[in-house]
Amino acid sequence: MTRLGERTVLITATPALRALARRTGEYQPRWFDGWDDLAGAMETAPPAVTVIADAYLGAQPGAGPSPRLRELLEWRPSIPVIAALPLVPEHGPDAVALFAWGVSQVLDLLMEARPAVVQARLRDTRARPLKRRVEAILSQYASENARNLLRAASEVAVEGGGAPELARLFGADPRTVAAWCRREGLPAPRRLLAWTRVLLAAMLLREEGRSIVNSARGAGYATDHALRRAMRELVGGDPATISRGELFDRAAERFNAELRDLREDARERSRPLPGSRAGALYG
Repeated sequence: MTRLGERTVLITATPALRALARRTGEYQPRWFDGWDDLAGAMETAPPAVTVIADAYLGAQPGAGPSPRLRELLEWRPSIPVIAALPLVPEHGPDAVALFAWGVSQVLDLLMEARPAVVQARLRDTRARPLKRRVEAILSQYASENARNLLRAASEVAVEGGGAPELARLFGADPRTVAAWCRREGLPAPRRLLAWTRVLLAAMLLREEGRSIVNSARGAGYATDHALRRAMRELVGGDPATISRGELFDRAAERFNAELRDLREDARERSRPLPGSRAGALYG
């Protein structure tokens, strides 16, 4: 299981990207000679890794980004990918296409192949695919503060952390983060992370070739039994009783139902008591 601080970046070994060898900050680079080698590494890779790929590797000149990159994005959508290309004007439509394919970021090889920029791109893409999926299913009633807490929880879940790491991400005391969660109608930090890990595992289980054991480890569980137990508790079933294609949607439905209940509880607590001065003023 990938832990906080043990991050890996998988890089296609083209000449332009070789210059990034010492520019990846806390990430440890691993180099791959072509799409097949990269795909082999991505097959069982956890979602904590990041890929930097030459967008035109093996592509015909003038034909746009490599179709192999699109295949990898569709095959392993849980892994953030930074597409590297020279952003000259004629490549503008290619950059638009890359984002439509699902890349998390692009890196301009002409202007941005500098240590600070590369490291900023890597930081920015942490857990980006999970963040996208969670935000897409989140109720419209969730506040922006709640969304920020969920984005942070997604990063921590992807990297195998817990409630202390969530608090550390904000530079805050754990009790402060717990108070924020209550105020924004979210579960307590530990339960919020439990939900986030379940959603991550359900996302991984939808990918072709992912075993339950691999998905459990990628989502921060010590064993597949721990994942099954968490899914039965939160989702009402596990891969033995719910199809892999339905698990994420079922988890999203249950998660939003819990958020709705928490919002209702918070609303009830905020109502003035009958007979109070506030009740007299606003009742």
